[in-house]
Amino acid sequence: MEAYQPQVASVVVAFVPRPRGAAYLTPLDRIDISLWREQARFAGYDRMVIHDREPFDSPDVGDFLCVYRAGECWGRWGFARRCDRILAWCCITGGDIGEFSSLAHAFESVLPATKMALPPTADTHKVVTTFVPRRCRVSAA
Repeated sequence: MEAYQPQVASVVVAFVPRPRGAAYLTPLDRIDISLWREQARFAGYDRMVIHDREPFDSPDVGDFLCVYRAGECWGRWGFARRCDRILAWCCITGGDIGEFSSLAHAFESVLPATKMALPPTADTHKVVTTFVPRRCRVSAA
């Protein structure tokens, strides 16, 4: 049994989250990326790479996504978030493709053939998580 300990002091450590601007890809954006990898592969793109913000970058620069065509070392399409919009551009010409409400909509605009590759019942915004109880061994000290 534990004894009452009125003289025990506690230290509370505050973990302050790093401020993230509106220029970072959200968790939902990252889910869209993982859901579209296979469709991009069918359209001839072999890599989707998230380029994270470097420490020396300007505060308004966030991370962005480049989509690479198979066999090419330069990204074909670029995607970045600005507040509640996704900006898309062609990395080869530098031309803007447009602004979109989600990364999935941006992918549909530049990878039109992949739109048909999605199963008709695909819901791109559902995440299924299984919580399986795990047993752990506690060793006697």
